[in-house]
Amino acid sequence: MAENSAEQAAAPRPLRILEIGDDFLFKRGVPDQTDFFWTGYKSRGNIAIAFGAAEFFRTMRRLWRNEYDLLALHVPLYPPWRARVIFTVLRDWRLSAPRGLCAVFGWWLIQRFHRVPTVAIDLNDSFGIGRHAFRLIDASRGYFKRELPADQWQVFFKSGHQNLPGVRWRKKRKSRRLLAKLRPLSYGSPNPLLASASETKTADVFFSGAVVGNSTVRRDGIEELLALRKEGYVIDIPEGRLDMAEFHRRLAQSWLVWSPAGLGWDCSRHYEIAWLGSVPLMNYPTIVRDQPFRDGEHCVLYGAEPGELARAVRAALADKPRLARMGAAAAEHSWSHHTAKARAERVALAALGRRLDGRYESDLRATDGKSPAGSTCASPARPG
Repeated sequence: MAENSAEQAAAPRPLRILEIGDDFLFKRGVPDQTDFFWTGYKSRGNIAIAFGAAEFFRTMRRLWRNEYDLLALHVPLYPPWRARVIFTVLRDWRLSAPRGLCAVFGWWLIQRFHRVPTVAIDLNDSFGIGRHAFRLIDASRGYFKRELPADQWQVFFKSGHQNLPGVRWRKKRKSRRLLAKLRPLSYGSPNPLLASASETKTADVFFSGAVVGNSTVRRDGIEELLALRKEGYVIDIPEGRLDMAEFHRRLAQSWLVWSPAGLGWDCSRHYEIAWLGSVPLMNYPTIVRDQPFRDGEHCVLYGAEPGELARAVRAALADKPRLARMGAAAAEHSWSHHTAKARAERVALAALGRRLDGRYESDLRATDGKSPAGSTCASPARPG
């Protein structure tokens, strides 16, 4: 009996997580372990879970009592005191505007007055980090950013430095301390899959997305795809917006799916393509990627120079059995590394040295003989 009690006491306890912000990661990955509060300046139907005054004081008491193992804060694009944020709250939240104002300022205040390990999660389109997040970078165990530039110093353009950070600024101790906290984090996808990876391939290349008012990569690439159609390739570019079920069906029916940079390079489409067994066709990344797809193994990458997209398409479609193998490899890689749970696990390991189930990294090394840093978690049930 005593031995059983000792074993139970030594058994790892799943992490308890507090997540606050305008996006979801831990709440999607491990909902039963996560308390979530909304602090977005647009309500988006989340008024019921907004971080109001009562929630703030109740949560702060729990932080003081160390009832959470990790605090995850999603970083807003703008500081809460910016006029644009305040006026948007007043317009969007209407009668609940006082609650909305408490929510956006609660994000800024909850960083203080406790010792619970904190991580910052930045899934915004922007490659930059605003000055309002600098204190959070300092206080956090890591700043996990979706659009982390290849030269990571560029995140401080016009915020940490009046222009592009130069050599003198990069050598400062404070600057290096900020940079050391930066980590890449993939975007994944919040969308449930509404098609099966077993769909028969009927198109060579599929694309559906905004072009006008979007990136120049899309503007230039669409012309090359239309020219390929004239050469006899089956290029599926629907007119108008598709509902999600039809969008996913046509993803699954295509050998290649063009997924060019939009407002940011990383996007949910990359991962939905892979989950559905097709091959993402992407321009070369402008960011440091997290568990990246590899060119020729999981995806096809091409340069943004004129003619490179068409060249990549012709070369890839010349060997469709290889594309089938690449689609299967992309699906396996994406299910292993880019679900919400897998991404949340990487954040927890980096911040605490612990997995979501509470096990320590050192314990895993002792039992497996290797580091779990690149390990995978069980993937959710796959559609179809």
